[in-house]
Amino acid sequence: MTDQGFRSADGQRLRLDEALRAAVVGGSIVSFDEGLSLQDREDIYLSNLYAQLATRSAYKDGLVGNWFDYYKNKLRYLGWDSARPVSAGQAGQGLMADSVSQQIARSFGAGYSRQASQAIATLGRSPAALELFERTSLQRNTGFFQVIPCVAKSRGKVEIALYHKQFRTRRTVSGFLFWPMEEVVESSMEEMAVVTFSTLHYATFRQKVAAAVIAETTRHLHELEI
Repeated sequence: MTDQGFRSADGQRLRLDEALRAAVVGGSIVSFDEGLSLQDREDIYLSNLYAQLATRSAYKDGLVGNWFDYYKNKLRYLGWDSARPVSAGQAGQGLMADSVSQQIARSFGAGYSRQASQAIATLGRSPAALELFERTSLQRNTGFFQVIPCVAKSRGKVEIALYHKQFRTRRTVSGFLFWPMEEVVESSMEEMAVVTFSTLHYATFRQKVAAAVIAETTRHLHELEI
């Protein structure tokens, strides 16, 4: 975290460990390569959470047509720009976690898929983090989540593989990621893009974003040790 760190509304201090390179951030699984600084990771965590919260609120109010487009527009305002759409492959069968890992590998390549797969596997061994992720991702019989592996590109630039999955369940469920899709999923849709995040642009919004989400941060972020 920065030297000052952040505090939630109840005064709890949130710290990011220098060695940790993945986290559940609301309905997203975010992971990083070794080239990203602590400040870069913090900026990605908080800007992503800001966009998620805004999109979920608008969705509940019936203001969102395409969830992913609305979410990307919120991120674009914060410096997640130069989005390049990527074709999604077939979701396949079996565990949703395995299907997601395979789709990321096919669409984005080894540099992204390795860290994303590690984070997903670690999530399966972390009950508290998994419960947070699945609870946040589900809204009645509809689910929305992202897997977001990030790679340092150049000074002030981070390249991000943005995977979004939206699905409807056959019945009310409390979990889905490590369940066979044929048992849980009625229909699903995947959308993907490669996004360039300008950390210099985001710096002008850093304090505003932190103020907007800090009361929610400790409830929506759970580190994963990979």
